[in-house]
Amino acid sequence: MPKFMLISYVFPPSGGAGVQRALKLVKYIVRHGWQPVVITPQNASSPVQDDSYARDLPTGLLVERLPTFEPRSMASESNGHPATSSTVAHLGRLGMELLFPDRHVIWLVSALPGALAAARRHRVKAVVVTGPPFSSFLLGRAVAALVGLPLVLDFRDDWSGFFSKGFTAHGGGPLWKRSVLSLERCLVRAANRVVATTPAICRRLQRLHGGPKSKFVWIPNGYDPADYAFIDRYPPPPPPHDGRLHLLYAGTVFQSHPLRDLWAGMALLEPAERKRLSVEIMGRAVPGQTLDPGLPGLEINALPYLPHDEALQRMALADVLVMTLAGIPGLERMVPAKLYEHLALRRPTLAISPPGEATAILDACEAGQWLRPGDSEGIARVLRRWLEQPPVSLGPPPRLFDRTFLSDRWARLLNETILEGS
Repeated sequence: MPKFMLISYVFPPSGGAGVQRALKLVKYIVRHGWQPVVITPQNASSPVQDDSYARDLPTGLLVERLPTFEPRSMASESNGHPATSSTVAHLGRLGMELLFPDRHVIWLVSALPGALAAARRHRVKAVVVTGPPFSSFLLGRAVAALVGLPLVLDFRDDWSGFFSKGFTAHGGGPLWKRSVLSLERCLVRAANRVVATTPAICRRLQRLHGGPKSKFVWIPNGYDPADYAFIDRYPPPPPPHDGRLHLLYAGTVFQSHPLRDLWAGMALLEPAERKRLSVEIMGRAVPGQTLDPGLPGLEINALPYLPHDEALQRMALADVLVMTLAGIPGLERMVPAKLYEHLALRRPTLAISPPGEATAILDACEAGQWLRPGDSEGIARVLRRWLEQPPVSLGPPPRLFDRTFLSDRWARLLNETILEGS
């Protein structure tokens, strides 16, 4: 069975939605004739860990956990809270912010020898690297060039078009953004295939950097049917006997995924209406984001990050699942991974989002209601309607987003890439 190298900075035991793309790929692609060799750090700088993901790792999976010189405090800093307040630590954090293209570039120094050795020892046929962090693309490019292998770049997010510096929208300033764009162009042109999670990101990359249309491939995120086998044990709950509506938001609350528009809409409701609402927030919040607006009558239950399997079971019992995308240019090209979970859970979505890739999926699947950021009156109107008549459960999710189906698309992409390079 041919092998390919998969470079993924985030990988179990790291938690969060970004882990799942690499995890589910290695879980299922062996069914289609490919064996992955995973390259990941020994101790990744990740804000959360999730041991429940370990059950998805296939027996005999080849994982090379390579050392990194990244400071251990970076994990706590990436959660939005400084690890220490000392002057030395502050200067250290400032220095990390100056690293290009991101602070995880430190890993490349110690990872390159091990990655090269693994590529030769396992005789891999191709290198696939997924980002963010996008500095990992440099490691993938180096391995592919030095060993003479085809390179596949997987854009889980829009790099130069949005997250040009970490996870701050359009961060880094004009010079930084131009440098990122230039580096992205060099890497994309060197790659044999470029994969993105939405058609809009594919189109943008092709328009900016050139190359045949066939080079740019859309492979969306999705859902793993095995994660939702419990759904049959949870029939759609009937409308609450007390007339209450339970909303749940799962994921990190930060600049790109805020809750302020939801709170603004709820502020227009009467206190008696808010008493019939309950909101559960499950995940992390960065400093500056409001988890409880203090609205009279509104019940808020804020929970920390939960293991993925536990989170799904709580989400399945909500009347409505909430998804937000801020009205920041570029976000319309992206689709939060949680939307595919909403579809698999068959729960309707209240989406506060600019029109774009995510709202197109919602409309096509008739999966809920979306409103533009800032439309407080519209949000209040939808909530009032749902208080009187809760939305019904959805039908089965589209097979297009089934991870088992998507792994076949990955296998075909690898086959085509190897064939063209031979």
